Amino acid sequence: MAYELLIKFVGQNSDERIQTKAMVVRWLEAMGRSDFVEGVIDGLGSSITDDEKSSGLVSDGRFDDAPVALFDEHQTECALLLRGLEAEFGRHIDGQITEILDDSWAQCWREAFVPLETEKFFIVPLSSPTQGRRDKIRVEVINRHDAFGTGQHATTRVVIKVLEERLGEWRCDSLLDIGTGTGIYLVLASHLGVTRLVGSEISDDLATVARENCQIAGVCADVFVQERPNFEEKFDVIVANILAPVLHDLMPDMAQLLAVGGRLVLAGFIEKEAGVLIQRAESFGLKFSFSCEELGWKCVVLENWLT
Repeated sequence: MAYELLIKFVGQNSDERIQTKAMVVRWLEAMGRSDFVEGVIDGLGSSITDDEKSSGLVSDGRFDDAPVALFDEHQTECALLLRGLEAEFGRHIDGQITEILDDSWAQCWREAFVPLETEKFFIVPLSSPTQGRRDKIRVEVINRHDAFGTGQHATTRVVIKVLEERLGEWRCDSLLDIGTGTGIYLVLASHLGVTRLVGSEISDDLATVARENCQIAGVCADVFVQERPNFEEKFDVIVANILAPVLHDLMPDMAQLLAVGGRLVLAGFIEKEAGVLIQRAESFGLKFSFSCEELGWKCVVLENWLT
């Protein structure tokens, strides 16, 4: 199963659409998504030359304002990208997500998963020959099924930044990652000194990916399959990088599982969604601490001081 995100450009004239397309392309590249397909011609009423048919490329300017498409296993990833695009470009684009059966898109993603260097880590695909700086901790990641989190998306990177900068300061002994995806936060948190690591996912396939990545990294973590997070213990830090509607739904569960003095790290949403989400958390007794963002994607940290 895979998904196509098709982005069309809306404007009164071709020049305006071309300008919007150029800005969208730069935005996608900044998000680590250079695997988009340009010159999509479905539905356009112009004939294609034989050379263009054979090469798959449009050689002149007739389709400079044509849509672009991305293909991904992750419906969540497509939804996150579309939300960001709509927030950035508004009425100048028209985006649509469609489920597709053809898996030929997969190679595009593999080529787009390039190494990510953060303050402390060098995150690469499994068995990548690419060498990073010796002062960085190397983390190898596999990604299958719908597992989300390789650092290619800004919402993943902004959470990594918070964990790198704050986990030591928080003196965190236990961390729960809800919707753990690839398990990347569990792996990084282990390297940052957290000893009790727990992840939850909604399917066996997703949980298997996270477990495999933890095993590859030599990290001891428990990953459970649950529709909702349900544990007897409480956690010093809870991370949830999920779409805003899911965060709203899971807020009572997360508040219940957060230890006194603990931190809730929320991501997966854009600026205009942050205010209502913070209000929702505060209604359960959590206190806003700080927020940060990358390319418009927010990360909000809340604290629990209720006894």
